[in-house]
Amino acid sequence: MRTADLKLLQPESGAAEQVPDELFDQALACLTGCVGDVREAGYSEIAAVSLSSILGSVIPLSADGSPLGNALTWADLRCSTDARDAKSALDEENLYRDTGCQIHSFYVGPKIAWLRRRRPSVFQKAAHFLPTKAYLVKRLTGEVLIDRSVASGSGLLRLDGPAWNADWGAYLDIEPARLGDVVEPFTTLKLLPEVSRGVGLPAGTPLVIGGSDGTLSSLGVGALQPGQYAAMLATSGAFRTVRRQHALHPETKTWAYYLADGLWVCGTAVSSGGIVYRWVRDRLFGDEASALMASGGDGYDVVNAAAASVPRGAGGLLMLPYLSGERSPNWNVDARGILAGLNLSHNRRHFARAAMEGISIHFAQAAAALMEVCGPPAEIRATGGFRKSDLWTRIMAEALGFRLSLPPNVDASCLGAALLAMRASGVFGSLFDAAKLVPIEDEVVPDPAGVKQYADLSDLHRRVYESLCPDFGEIASTASSGD
Repeated sequence: MRTADLKLLQPESGAAEQVPDELFDQALACLTGCVGDVREAGYSEIAAVSLSSILGSVIPLSADGSPLGNALTWADLRCSTDARDAKSALDEENLYRDTGCQIHSFYVGPKIAWLRRRRPSVFQKAAHFLPTKAYLVKRLTGEVLIDRSVASGSGLLRLDGPAWNADWGAYLDIEPARLGDVVEPFTTLKLLPEVSRGVGLPAGTPLVIGGSDGTLSSLGVGALQPGQYAAMLATSGAFRTVRRQHALHPETKTWAYYLADGLWVCGTAVSSGGIVYRWVRDRLFGDEASALMASGGDGYDVVNAAAASVPRGAGGLLMLPYLSGERSPNWNVDARGILAGLNLSHNRRHFARAAMEGISIHFAQAAAALMEVCGPPAEIRATGGFRKSDLWTRIMAEALGFRLSLPPNVDASCLGAALLAMRASGVFGSLFDAAKLVPIEDEVVPDPAGVKQYADLSDLHRRVYESLCPDFGEIASTASSGD
């Protein structure tokens, strides 16, 4: 597998942008490398290319498809004011029932509203507001299309069919055409001749448009049967289960996104996942982590070792990890990170442990909300970057209170995209058949003492959160007072 880092730009407080041309260049570089790897492995034919991508992004494009600005990613918090304004102007409960999504800075509607408010000339010139996946599709094939999987995770698409929600359209004053034409994830296109030549593929190589990284991750870990859940923690995190019919929470705590083949992924999500642990690495362990990475090592090893040197509870240091706001279960766009219990004995080792525990506890609270509507798990399959740490995997099992099944620790979203393409080309009769290819290699059984301690800490985290909730809005507004 080939990977490449894409810079996350933060030109002002709350910003989280990426450069569209860099996104395309890195995607081409990875694809070229993968083609070379396949050839070296002795395979002469590549049947198709399939795509997976993040949710919550938007790029304003001109009529000729040129970016009018950077991509606003899911982590961009500058539209928090716009999310609050939309909550006041729109019926959020009706929107939730219609789209399966909340009004939140993660989703696309508030980002377009921010562009209208803060970048009015860009808003007026934009012929399309597309996610990064659709931009890649445009550059790779020349087509302006958005797959139903990514579209359903925009917060703007109706659940009952691939049509854009009219209330959001009227509120944003945009026509449906500016959001793109929606197609099924199995839709097959052709790579442009210059793209095929550039990456070393035959002319006309098929491109399966694919889906979102989260929904494809559930497929990639083989968690499609009733009672199976996928626990994914990477930059962000999600707890998901697949159903033939979408299910929504009576208190709007969960979401529902389309996968493919008539299947729905119901879930909860945390914005403040590995992105927070990366913040700890870069801000508190930067020199050691950089030295490790320069020598070919994993920069997180030094952080994981520090966290492992501190016992459960991080010496009384609690972290509310909402550095990127909060999605599930409360969908509080104003929530911010908090360290509670700090005393003179604490050091960066405690910060590392508190971050790992705080993220896990928050994840477990979100997971509990999904189980309220979809039932208890028969199995939980774990995937994501946190799997690289045995300590973190054990903490997650204890925070959830369930054993974790461990499939091969590969990029589940990429594997899901490949399985989707194989289903589209007729290799499998259904996605359920495709999911059977994914084995379980091991499991993590939680220590009952750890389950009890993290349950108590979860209750304490919840009470600290609730006590600060009335003030989060004012805290958040101090950073965006010039917005």
